Amino acid sequence: MSIRLLHISDSHLYSDPAALLKGVCTYQSYKAVLADAWQQFPDIDCLILGGDMAQDEKPATYATIARLLPEWQAPVMITPGNHASMTALNDTLIPALHRHSSYADQWQQHAWQVIALNSHQAGHIAGRLPDEALQRLQSELSASSASHILLALHHHPIPIGSRWLDRIGLENRDALWAVIDQFPNVRAVMCGHIHQAFDAMHGTVRVLGTPSTAVQFAPACEQFTLDALSPGYRWLELMEDGSIQTGINRISGFLPPDLNNTTPY
Repeated sequence: MSIRLLHISDSHLYSDPAALLKGVCTYQSYKAVLADAWQQFPDIDCLILGGDMAQDEKPATYATIARLLPEWQAPVMITPGNHASMTALNDTLIPALHRHSSYADQWQQHAWQVIALNSHQAGHIAGRLPDEALQRLQSELSASSASHILLALHHHPIPIGSRWLDRIGLENRDALWAVIDQFPNVRAVMCGHIHQAFDAMHGTVRVLGTPSTAVQFAPACEQFTLDALSPGYRWLELMEDGSIQTGINRISGFLPPDLNNTTPY
């Protein structure tokens, strides 16, 4: 049997629902993405909320993130990013997700296990997995009975060909791959942070990147550059044989962001 997942990432919400980011109302674009996802995929097995969901990192914003979720009867996982308050995540978002459906750091169904990692590094835009997180991952992978494993984190674990983004990816990616390479049943690693669709192979492992529900970054750029593509999200079908079917759904009706604004955020 296949397993259906959704990855919704980089919403950059504010406590003020009218606030704009680079000309986009992130509250409205998040709502529109969720509405499309609910219409297209009313029955899912797991939802992964990526990092940078709250631009202002306020408890009220995290409460809104959970409140707006459709009534999927599925566990929700999170992968904190650079725009994150771990206090607000732990005190507000995670309890709200427990009330909404259920919350999990790792989840297994049929032949697949999904493990969420926290690459948040306080005070830094780039990500890092602490030694204890890598040790925990090593233990989880060693103990896993799953035939196939998907890892999810916020920061991209391989270069994507955009110089400015590759400077702020996962700092200790080699340490992550040193763990992954010991386990041939790891099929894919999925990330956010890059605000664009990405699909590449690192050895035998597929690396997937997901667009933002707000503004998009243009691929293959030396410096911060916005793209005029619409907000979107990623869907995945994890197949029993270990293969992955996946795609990007984008919503219409949103004006392009302020493409002349070249100041990173």
